[in-house]
Amino acid sequence: MKEHFIIRDLLSLAAAGMLEPSEQRRVDEHLRHCEACRAEFGAWTSLAGALKELPTPQAPPRLVFQTQRILVYAAAHRGYRWSRIGLACLILFSWLVTLATLACVGLLEIPVARWLDMPSTTVGVAYIGVTWLATALAAGLLGKHCRQEARTL
Repeated sequence: MKEHFIIRDLLSLAAAGMLEPSEQRRVDEHLRHCEACRAEFGAWTSLAGALKELPTPQAPPRLVFQTQRILVYAAAHRGYRWSRIGLACLILFSWLVTLATLACVGLLEIPVARWLDMPSTTVGVAYIGVTWLATALAAGLLGKHCRQEARTL
């Protein structure tokens, strides 16, 4: 009797063709001997056939369009966050390189200062100022580019 209730639970899946081959054989064997399950299986089969004939519901075009825009925006926004992190790392790297190369420039600072007829401190400050200004300009251009990319979405 326990087998009968197990098979009854499987009838809907069998009618939809969703059972494993071994389970399907088990259900078929039971249906040969049980009139009640055969009738219930017939009802499930007709219901499954009627459901297959129904048209597949379609999402409204506006919903599809909005969903696509959201997915594109989300993908771009993830990249935008990494762009900001990369930009911050680039700025930090450039300032560190400036400070590291200051020692090298110190060796050239005195001959350049003599050639320009300026104090060596002024040449060092000018070097740092120019490199940091170039970094700020690059960061500004990259930031502007990122904002323009965000607007296109």
